[in-house]
Amino acid sequence: MHYGLKMLLLRNQAKYLIVFASALAMLLVVACGGGDEDFRDDPRSVGQSNDSNPENKTQDEFTDDLRVEDSSDSVASGDQVNNADAEGRLPGRTHGDRTHGIWPQVWSQHAPNVQSWEYKVNCGEASSHIEPCFLSDMTSVAVTTPSGEVIDLEKDFNTNEFSGEITRRWVLYGPPDGDLPEKGDYVFSYSRGAELVYEQAIPYDSGVVSYPTGVEWKRDGRDIVVKWNPPSEASKDMHYKALIWQVEDTPEVFISNVFDWDVDTAVLQDVPMIAGGKYSLNVALYFDDGYVYSEYVIFEWPEPGESGY
Repeated sequence: MHYGLKMLLLRNQAKYLIVFASALAMLLVVACGGGDEDFRDDPRSVGQSNDSNPENKTQDEFTDDLRVEDSSDSVASGDQVNNADAEGRLPGRTHGDRTHGIWPQVWSQHAPNVQSWEYKVNCGEASSHIEPCFLSDMTSVAVTTPSGEVIDLEKDFNTNEFSGEITRRWVLYGPPDGDLPEKGDYVFSYSRGAELVYEQAIPYDSGVVSYPTGVEWKRDGRDIVVKWNPPSEASKDMHYKALIWQVEDTPEVFISNVFDWDVDTAVLQDVPMIAGGKYSLNVALYFDDGYVYSEYVIFEWPEPGESGY
């Protein structure tokens, strides 16, 4: 082939290759877009806020508690919290992992000639009852029962001088001739002035537990030894308390000590009772949904060396 013709053909082939490469590059640019802003959104980001890092989201930004009607209107902004799990169930009855560190409880009371209720909510542990907690500056705490009755609780912050037990709670005891709590869901509402700050619901479905009987006591030096007959329902998730109050004109005293579920004798050491003083003693068994207690034993604290039973 003539040398000049061969060179012409090679130049034409090179032009065709350049045109083809340019066209291919343009198609790729059109398909992929001109920059990062044209790429499709990550499907994991659908429904997320502008802050895509879930660790930066505070608890207050999650959805309202679906168990409370119209909670978006009734709960103050900034305190809307979802305590239900992913399936919307009520929280467990142990109440140990709750927003604001509070433990609401619906309790039954059962004793000889007594059937009643107790509604209360406690703050977490503290070294003093004056240590601030969520309940400290509430001006009202109310409980709505399954039947729709609204009951206002009373504030009770104190420290037991004998046992050192610290109380930070709102509570109300039902009348002795009342009824055991009705089964169903109870809503606890917390208010500061006219502002409804928070609400939470808990279930109650407990049965009746029998109470300790046959309570006896004796003096042993500066201690009091208490004996009783345990109820058949006593189990390892329960505990006893032996409780003593003054009666009549005896100087005020309140004594309370906790004992294991599997005992029938308790020793309260170095009790601050005076010889000749009159007192009331009973033994109570506490469980997850309430407590049962014995008859009250009224007695006079004897001189040293004397005994009771």
